[in-house]
Amino acid sequence: MTGQPQFVTVRELFDGTREFRVPIYQRAYAWGKPEIETLIRDVVSVLKRPSYYIGSLVLHEARDVESNRPVFEVIDGQQRLTTLFITMTHPALRKRLGELPEPFEITDRLLSFEERKRSNLDLGALARKTPAGPVLLQEDGIRAGADAVMNLLGDEKRLLRALRDQGMHEHAQSESVVDRVLSFLLDKVRIVLTELPPHTDLNHYFEVMNTRGEQLEKHEIVKAHLLGVIGDDVQGRALFASIWDACSDFSRHVQARFSPADRSRLFGDPVQIGDAGWSTFLPGNIKEFAAAVQQHGNEPGHIAVDLDSVLGTLDGSSSVADPSKFDDGDAGRYGAIIDFPNFLLHVLRLHTSGSASDTQGVALDDKRLVVQFERSITTAQGALKFAFRLLRTKFLFDNFVIKPLDGPGGSDGSNWVIHHLHHTQPEMRRSAKLSPRNPFEQNQQVLMAQAMFQVTHQGRVYKEFLYNLLSYLDGEWAHFRTIDGSDFIRHIHRMAEADLGALDLRTGDGLDSGTGVPHFALNLLDYKLWLMQQSRQVPAGLPSVNTTGFRFAYRTSIEHFLATNFAESDEQRSVVNDLGNLCLMTRTENSRRSDHTPDWKVEKYGEADQSLKLHYMCALQRIDKAWGPEQITRQGALMREVLFTPLPV
Repeated sequence: MTGQPQFVTVRELFDGTREFRVPIYQRAYAWGKPEIETLIRDVVSVLKRPSYYIGSLVLHEARDVESNRPVFEVIDGQQRLTTLFITMTHPALRKRLGELPEPFEITDRLLSFEERKRSNLDLGALARKTPAGPVLLQEDGIRAGADAVMNLLGDEKRLLRALRDQGMHEHAQSESVVDRVLSFLLDKVRIVLTELPPHTDLNHYFEVMNTRGEQLEKHEIVKAHLLGVIGDDVQGRALFASIWDACSDFSRHVQARFSPADRSRLFGDPVQIGDAGWSTFLPGNIKEFAAAVQQHGNEPGHIAVDLDSVLGTLDGSSSVADPSKFDDGDAGRYGAIIDFPNFLLHVLRLHTSGSASDTQGVALDDKRLVVQFERSITTAQGALKFAFRLLRTKFLFDNFVIKPLDGPGGSDGSNWVIHHLHHTQPEMRRSAKLSPRNPFEQNQQVLMAQAMFQVTHQGRVYKEFLYNLLSYLDGEWAHFRTIDGSDFIRHIHRMAEADLGALDLRTGDGLDSGTGVPHFALNLLDYKLWLMQQSRQVPAGLPSVNTTGFRFAYRTSIEHFLATNFAESDEQRSVVNDLGNLCLMTRTENSRRSDHTPDWKVEKYGEADQSLKLHYMCALQRIDKAWGPEQITRQGALMREVLFTPLPV
């Protein structure tokens, strides 16, 4: 359908059904050796994948004045398109392309440049059926592009040598690597092609594209793939798009992305359940979701093919109700511990877990986002079921997983909240509000336990602890339609003890290795110290410490309380890297304290806003008026006792 992105292979791109023209206002072909070699080496590095996405191509259908034939003007992606055309027509590769198991040859000049005579002569010379041999090219850019293609793909030995230099020894062992690359390039490399509607205002298009950037994000490619799988089912596409757009906003809870009427049908009707309205999740499957949002006056309408709808498909603009139209009171704005593309992988793993499509598992790495979706979801039913799983998982994530509050709270990432939105009706206002509240009676403990994991695993990829949380929440909600705080805490405790056990720190010197001590062990130690203080069960021998204001933050540097350069005697040097002398601290704070003695650190900086481990070291230093091997050894033994005391499960 015009206006809807579709995947095409390079073979399909040059199958003769389209003639491409680069308009005069586009710059001349300018890719050189660095860009072309990067493209080819990227393709070589993924030869084992089922497919590989290399970018997007935006076209606008026009009519050639001289021939009166339709021609597709290249609005975006001409550098990549021209490079592919040069590769597929290069005389040095013509024979190889014709001898592949599925032969290929461009038999016509399918690409031209408006008002660029020398460029067109060169492209025509490349496309013309001539014996393999040198072709004299006149335009500097196209000649440089052809030379770059020749440098890698025109000489098998040169390509093998280049691969070995890059460490790609596996591919470098093959004597037919050029043929493999060409075959993969033709039938496995894919481009997202979008045809703009015939009457598009191109000035408006360029204005928007200049704002949003040129390339589609990987999650947009996934969206295009799933919409393509759904096909011509207009209702199914509308349902999918409404869920996708509601879930892609990580600054708000998903409830805020629906109108109050839909909110009541999806998340609980306040008329029936009071202020518990808008705080639950009612649909059991995609059909129930469809029934809720397709009541009178809310039918998914015709999917328009105007410019704005095309750009909405490209940039993820919402087709659901704009939350700015609703007064959501103090629903809040939030940051997130993960971005949308990586969140999609968590949902995909939940969706495919235990299924026949999960034979290879889903890796939580957005570099493989597109290929994993292509492998896992191949039917319209699968795409719509995934959309429903996405909506439910986003609801659980928004309402039961920590997030940073987007507002005052310090720059160290310690302003954590778990907010469960619900319905309120202020007395002096006409409209109802979405308001936050704590979802658990034990909310602070749930928050601290989750934050302990988050500050350890800060990255957006390979966030296994988050998947473990989401998997638990998903299973509990499917069975009970509620999340019990005490059970949730016990689950997180089991996660923590399992991760500690996997580190194998009970024996050996893993805890006495200075900056090599696993950060998770130190963060878990802080959590156990905090929890023991809350329950007033601190082991004998530990001094009294006020833990009221303690929050987990992104403390990524290991501090030596007795700095290594202050360890002068053999006895001091033997314990300076031991657990009793170590704690986590922000890099800035660690740098400020690095060249000072422990007593000076305590007097000058104290322990405010730092890890609990530092609080206990400072307290012991104040009591003993000293910090040396005796204090380090004593505190290290006590901290080991705390660390290896199992959490209540």
